[in-house]
Amino acid sequence: MGATAEAQQAQSTPLPQIVVTPPVNTVKPARKRRAPTPVAKTEEPANQLGTYNPALDLKGLTLPPGTTLTTAGPVLGYQALSAFSATKTATPIEQIPQSIQVIPRSVLADQLSVTPAEALRNVSGAQGMNPLSTPTFDASKLRGFPAEQWTDGLSVYYNAGDRDSLVNVERIEVLKGPSAILYGGGSGDPLGGVFNFVSKLPKDLASQEIGVTFGSHRYVQPYFDINQPLNSSKTVLFRMTGQYTGSDSFIDALHTQRYSLHPALTLTNRNGTSFTVQADFSNWKQKEYQGLPATGTVFGNFALRSDMFIGPSNVPDSYSRREAVTLTLDHRLDPIWSMNLKARFSRSEFDEQVQTLFGQDGFQANKPFIPGTSFWGLANAHLHQLVHEQTVTGHVKGEFQGKDVKSTFVLGADYSRVTDKGFLDAEFAPAFVDLTNPAYPAYTEPTAAGRFQDASNVYVTKGAYAQLLTSLWKRVHLLAGVRIASISIENNDPVAFNFQVSDTAKLLPRVGAVVEVVPGISVFGSYSEGMKANPFVNYSGPAKPEFSDQIEGGLKLQLPYGLSGTLAMFEINRSNVPVANAATPGLSIAAGEQRSRGVEADLLWQPGRNWQFIANYAHVNATLTKEIPATFTSAAIPAGNFLNGVPTDSGRIWANYKFDGMLTGWSLGGGVYIASSQFVELANEFKTPTFHSVDAKLAYDTKSFGVSLSVKNLTAQHYYEPFSYFGGRVAPVSGPEVYGRIVFRN
Repeated sequence: MGATAEAQQAQSTPLPQIVVTPPVNTVKPARKRRAPTPVAKTEEPANQLGTYNPALDLKGLTLPPGTTLTTAGPVLGYQALSAFSATKTATPIEQIPQSIQVIPRSVLADQLSVTPAEALRNVSGAQGMNPLSTPTFDASKLRGFPAEQWTDGLSVYYNAGDRDSLVNVERIEVLKGPSAILYGGGSGDPLGGVFNFVSKLPKDLASQEIGVTFGSHRYVQPYFDINQPLNSSKTVLFRMTGQYTGSDSFIDALHTQRYSLHPALTLTNRNGTSFTVQADFSNWKQKEYQGLPATGTVFGNFALRSDMFIGPSNVPDSYSRREAVTLTLDHRLDPIWSMNLKARFSRSEFDEQVQTLFGQDGFQANKPFIPGTSFWGLANAHLHQLVHEQTVTGHVKGEFQGKDVKSTFVLGADYSRVTDKGFLDAEFAPAFVDLTNPAYPAYTEPTAAGRFQDASNVYVTKGAYAQLLTSLWKRVHLLAGVRIASISIENNDPVAFNFQVSDTAKLLPRVGAVVEVVPGISVFGSYSEGMKANPFVNYSGPAKPEFSDQIEGGLKLQLPYGLSGTLAMFEINRSNVPVANAATPGLSIAAGEQRSRGVEADLLWQPGRNWQFIANYAHVNATLTKEIPATFTSAAIPAGNFLNGVPTDSGRIWANYKFDGMLTGWSLGGGVYIASSQFVELANEFKTPTFHSVDAKLAYDTKSFGVSLSVKNLTAQHYYEPFSYFGGRVAPVSGPEVYGRIVFRN
């Protein structure tokens, strides 16, 4: 999947090996000789778009016709030809022994994606955050296990601020499974995988883009993208993107305001050295939405209004904000060795106030508090969190070329410190509410007398790693690496009488191989491990990190006529999962065990310059492999139960057609996403139904102007999705929503 360039021309032979530079004037063929296939070579990684990024290491490499080079790497139609996140080298995806999918900017634009969750439906087995949820945590999933939304290869702790902004995203690189060999910031390595959001960077040709997206429920989103070299030698480059979003909702009482600004400055000598400063400022404000209980929506003998907002009108708006600065130095030491240093300093703060439900199952609240009725209890709650995160990472890279052997060696280290301070106050309201005819008491802010948590936690992750990627005869690609990882956890919560300190070190290996068995078809296999701490968890015993391991294998395709993709089988095991401790209410122990197994297919077909097809499918079996003991609010949960919020089967098909001739500039697209039923909670009592969503778009686009119209959920399907709130509830999905976008470029 990839950028705004034309799709690959139909071919009868496989594409040449690609990690690419853009086309320039081709050399005229010698007299009486057959004209060569167009190949581009440059003296530096720059193209007609003015892209300059020494970290991509594109010097002297080749590309097929029609490729566009972005600051994140080369793209052919919808197909990204390389991925930097997986190996910290610009390696062709078909040579990496891991399931990796990339969603380039062109897919986001063609589908008129308005949230990351919508964009991630283009990847098998991926579930993003519901846009109704407050940006105070991350419940994204990959292959049934927790994933995380990162930015430029560094963690974004809690994912606060304007989480759903896409204005500064050049591409989304999706790494499936543990990736601890190269990434260990925040509280450790994501267990199910990473959604790495790669930012737009300054280019050396001036460009401007301004536009506005508008849509249903008074949705309005003006945005801009301004790129400007600041001197004639183009050694000082500047770019800024930004947007504001204001919207009502199909949910009563919800009005959202959010914004994000992303200035970036690059200093470069245009000879292998660059220093980039990126800043991020974002803010989100909206009333806290807590979802709906499963009883009365997907279960029960009464029905609740799907557009109902639970709580009184005087509940204050919640907010979530984030400020960050990222510094990146790339320097080529000599023709063989180069180095990269990156540091990020960020501050996140969020504040949630809500009048929440509690029921027979506590604050999970999927059952009425009074059995056999539609009456729930109420509590006023206030959660505040302040987080500071400092991350420093660096590596050196050596590239060695022989006659039949090419090797890339990476040696690196990283350090991250997160301080996480917050409190949770809650007081029960002196009333019950009948959700079939609700009348809520006024919200009153709870006092510190009702404090449930007053945590001051510190997470320090550090490690060193070595990785060797070797290609033999351009057909066998071997990857081996190891990380010496350390996670230090300090939990301090006087309210919960929790004072825990732990320090865990572990060797985390990663090995894999890709072998081309026939031109365009390769088999691959890999094994990797991960380790991660769990934020905002109070333990009654040692604060142990989680461990995970993954084995996967399958096929990688790079076939004629524009067909490419990955077919994979996988198994991930997860241990030391926090579960409630029956002996100490409110505290957890690191004793849970889970497993996810499945098969996936991610395919892209670009049979000519006009057509692009995306198709994916995932079958995921994610279960408990160890019983969770009973507590005072719930019975024991047996091994074999399915994990909540994970569809067993899901997939998407999308097609896009670009017209020629008199209709040049016009395009038409559409697709459908299908997901099977999902359990709402681990007890597996409640289940959302199977659903599908049909989307369509019509667009007209030129170099200077663009207009597009998109309809989401075209067939008006009414359904609920699991909603991560106090252990799991459900959230409705809107009927048809219409969005339009107008863009001006220069």
